[in-house]
Amino acid sequence: MNIQNKNIVITGAANGIGHALAKRMSEESPQSISLIDIKSSLKEVAGSLNADSYILDVSNEHDFQTVLKDIINKNGSIDLFCSNAGIQKFGTLETSTSDWQKNWDVNVMSHIYAAKVLIPHMQKQGSGYILLTVSAAGLLNMPGAIAYATTKHAAMGLAENLAIMYGDDGIKVSALCPQLVDTDMVKSFGNIPENHPLLKDGLLSADAVAEEAVCGINKEKFLILPHKEVAKYIQGKAFDYDAWIDAVRRLVP
Repeated sequence: MNIQNKNIVITGAANGIGHALAKRMSEESPQSISLIDIKSSLKEVAGSLNADSYILDVSNEHDFQTVLKDIINKNGSIDLFCSNAGIQKFGTLETSTSDWQKNWDVNVMSHIYAAKVLIPHMQKQGSGYILLTVSAAGLLNMPGAIAYATTKHAAMGLAENLAIMYGDDGIKVSALCPQLVDTDMVKSFGNIPENHPLLKDGLLSADAVAEEAVCGINKEKFLILPHKEVAKYIQGKAFDYDAWIDAVRRLVP
């Protein structure tokens, strides 16, 4: 997809990957950019990019779908939807039910709420593109973050299903799956030692991830891997699941 002259919507756009996507895509001369986030700082981001801003919680189905419909009515279409909003919670079995539910609502259901509006809209116009920010945790795993890893696996399954079911309708889907990115989410980990296994493949900037995302969209690639090593890890996992689990287990502190 050529982003030029397209109407673009990005969730989770106040900072991190979402902000970087908005900056990078604004360089492609889109028709419009609409930004969504729960944070009030979104207004400043949108102002700097001449974009529209909508402050809301994407886990609220009614509010989210109402705004998407309003954007369609205002701009005539949504051509590229970047479903980037996500949350991360550390913990294993002690993770509370409420934290599980919040991870589920944001990391999975928000994509579904959007798809219920966007798929019929894109089917009617005969084209459209959905980019889901999934994370390598949805392809591999993330020890110590059970709710995050589990919901990201679900998001990956959703991305695959959308691509399978609606590709013949002219709707393209991509799953953006980086490992560690220099964002507030990663900073919430605290100080990670330089020799920590999570840093083995590098800490990418959000701008670098956004660049990879735009390149992937231009090529209409389903799987976008800013950390190229992930492709090798997926192959190893599929080749020998038991050996892969043993290897990941050794990374657990």
